Parts: sequence; structure tokens; C-alpha cells
Amino acid sequence: MYDGPCRLGKPCNCRPFFPSMDWEKFDRVHKIFGAENVRKILNDLDEHQHRENAVNALCYEAEARINDPIYGYVGRELVLNNILNNLKREIDSESNELVTIMDK
Repeated sequence: MYDGPCRLGKPCNCRPFFPSMDWEKFDRVHKIFGAENVRKILNDLDEHQHRENAVNALCYEAEARINDPIYGYVGRELVLNNILNNLKREIDSESNELVTIMDK
């Protein structure tokens, strides 16, 4: 039986953010960062909202690292920037062509 990120009987600041019905969430974060590092990060934060934001960021980063072990979430940003730059070049090219046509 899965007991979440917390060992039996030990108080844990992870429990509210990693419920037992969503064990995959903790498994991904644990696989990338390690359970003890996650506990340390959450222990360093005071407010519940800050901890929740940190857990969301850790989950996002863990998912990105699993999908792209080299670049993580930066890899997705690089792909999107490449698409954006290609679209900008295409717009510039079409604009220049339109100006040329209108000048005739």
C-alpha cells in the first residue's frame, strides 16, 4: 500500500501536497529531486501558499526533466522560440512581398 511521501507515523510537510490517490505526482518529483530534498525545500518555506507554489514548480520541472533530461523545461522554451522566430521571418518575408506587389 502506498503511504505517500511520508513514512508511517512521522509528521510530514509533504502530505497535503502529495495525496495518496495521486502517487504518480510524488513519484515523478522523488525520481528527479529525491524525497529528502523536497522535504528540505518545503521546510524552508513558511506559508502554505508558498509550499503549494513550490510543489507545483517542482512537479512542472520534474515532468519537464523526465520528458527532456538534458534541457528540462528550457528545451520546450527553445522549441517555442524557434517556432516564433520562424513565424516572424515568414511574416517579414510576406510583408516584403506584399510591399513589392503594391509598388508595381
